[in-house]
Amino acid sequence: MSSQDNSTARKDEAKAARPSAFILPSSSFLLTAGLVCLYAAARLWRLTSACLWFDEIFGVHAARHAWGGMWRFVAADLIHPPLFYALLKVWVALGGESLLWLRLFPALTSIAAVVPLLLLARELRLGARARNVALLVAATNGYLIKYAQEVRMYGLLLLLTLTSLWLFARLLNRAGRARGLLFALALVNLLLVYTHYYGWLVVACEVVFVALKERRRLGALLLTACGLALAYVPWVAACVSASARGGGLAQNIGWIQRPRARDLVQLFALFNEPFYFRQSSADPLYARGGALFGLLIVGVPLAALLVRAARGLSAVGEAALVEVEERGDERPRASALGRADGAVAFLLVFTVLPVLLAFVASYALPQSVWGTRHLVVAYAPYALLAGLALERLRPHWWRGAALILLCCWLGAVAALTLVQRDAAPVWCAWEGLAASAARDEARDADVTDGGAVGGPGATGVADVYAFEDLVAYHLWFALERGRTAGRFRVASVKGAPGLTEDPAYFIPRGFDGVALLNTDALRGERFWLAFRDTNWDESRQPLKLIDERGYRAERVYETAAHGQRAFLVLFVRE
Repeated sequence: MSSQDNSTARKDEAKAARPSAFILPSSSFLLTAGLVCLYAAARLWRLTSACLWFDEIFGVHAARHAWGGMWRFVAADLIHPPLFYALLKVWVALGGESLLWLRLFPALTSIAAVVPLLLLARELRLGARARNVALLVAATNGYLIKYAQEVRMYGLLLLLTLTSLWLFARLLNRAGRARGLLFALALVNLLLVYTHYYGWLVVACEVVFVALKERRRLGALLLTACGLALAYVPWVAACVSASARGGGLAQNIGWIQRPRARDLVQLFALFNEPFYFRQSSADPLYARGGALFGLLIVGVPLAALLVRAARGLSAVGEAALVEVEERGDERPRASALGRADGAVAFLLVFTVLPVLLAFVASYALPQSVWGTRHLVVAYAPYALLAGLALERLRPHWWRGAALILLCCWLGAVAALTLVQRDAAPVWCAWEGLAASAARDEARDADVTDGGAVGGPGATGVADVYAFEDLVAYHLWFALERGRTAGRFRVASVKGAPGLTEDPAYFIPRGFDGVALLNTDALRGERFWLAFRDTNWDESRQPLKLIDERGYRAERVYETAAHGQRAFLVLFVRE
């Protein structure tokens, strides 16, 4: 056969193969679309199954302020910048304060993070299979689902972190000066650091990566970092002023312990845990077998990937050194992400370095700043790294077996999650109990207005005492709405004998809607008392204290949750 015939045959074979080349992208696209739907559905599933809790209430409380008052209120809290609360204020103005509407805000920002996740995977040239595996891991992760359903800033933090990393990767891949990209990156990073202080870790990691891999960009990136610091001065000044008026960071984070090796293990175990996250200290840290399965299915391929990447980078580095010596200059031939295993180095830096910086800072600073929820900034690079590790498993049968095992594990956990009904957290009890007390007070007030003399509602305002700031804040939020607004005075009682409270929760600084009183306040003809215990026992505090002061329980409302009982009791003088 002539060379012309061979050429014609090859062209015919290429044409015959072309339809299948179109089938593969289509099937990959459909799989990606299905995984995006899974990602969204997992974050919308049971979105309103639990009530707002303490930190979420703080966010709604902040959004109720006027703009200037919100800035001061959030600054007094010290530990979170104001952007999330400002956006939440706009969101509430658009749709109100219903539980569904409030929870939709973080859920939608978390779902929107899929867009920069996919763009980052494309910029790193990970390939369809690695991208889809990473998307599967992220879609089913209980850690991400948990913080996508809380009215807090972590969904927004994830979205802005991924957007920053995508723009940063584009900047590294661009050959020219790319001033527009640099400006866009600076703008996103400004929003990022005004969302959470851990946003600065992302900025620091970008500077470190450029210093190590792409020094030609270092000057411009340092200039934008200085601009960020200048733009941050107003917020720093507001926090310094608020701290000088009373209370420092010790009140906010003094309870956080300095991290240990087990905290690092816990963090990466949570990164692998599907559909489960610990809701309270009464729950187990991991679902049964979750940490072990994650270690086997994701951890082993990750270790194999890093070993191969280290060997490859070593060989490439030696070859590059010889090439530089032969050329007699140090000009790079490719971008930092275009070199061998550049994507692995990129993802590894942004997975490990934020965790390492947070770990070191927790020992270097007067107070520990460690928090697994804050390290959501490291999750997306980890998920992409996991996808790349599973995609590069060799031999092929091992990769296929690992992916099948991963899908079976996730499917089994998803089925169990669908049929499982978790009990409501104990803090949700206070909303229902407060509603019962409000109905009683309204009925008593109606009886008094109808002519009964000396009815219990005659004073017009009922006193409600709690022995924990956590409980008092929940009760205030439940009672300071609708028809019950202004009909209750809520106070947190300090110094009660034999009672302790969680130092992680405290009434917001400068807020006088909940009074802070001592036990001398427990007086008068009648008052409501809120407390938690395993059962009703008048030989234990606080019932013992109330009994000694000559009060009896007239009405008792209680709810059981997680091995505890929440009580809201109307006491009257005997």
